Amino acid sequence: MEQHIHRKAEERVERRIGFFMHLATYLIVNLGIFLTWYFLSDRGKGFPWFLVPLGGWGVGIVVHLLSVFVFDRVRERMIDREVHRIRKRQNDS
Repeated sequence: MEQHIHRKAEERVERRIGFFMHLATYLIVNLGIFLTWYFLSDRGKGFPWFLVPLGGWGVGIVVHLLSVFVFDRVRERMIDREVHRIRKRQNDS
């Protein structure tokens, strides 16, 4: 049982680390895109095209955040409830 808990904790930590690595990559790459736009558009006077990848990738970041920190907990609660129901049915039989 202890190994199962440890494995579950490792999986959670790996998913969280994956999110933070994704976020760091997003910030670094989009900073580079912004700086490219800024210096190639006469100090920011051109169309702000950097917003397109920033926004599109930003949607992916939000979805990743929700999947790791929100939906993962909802999923675990649903699994726990189902395990409880199955155990209850088995004990009633």
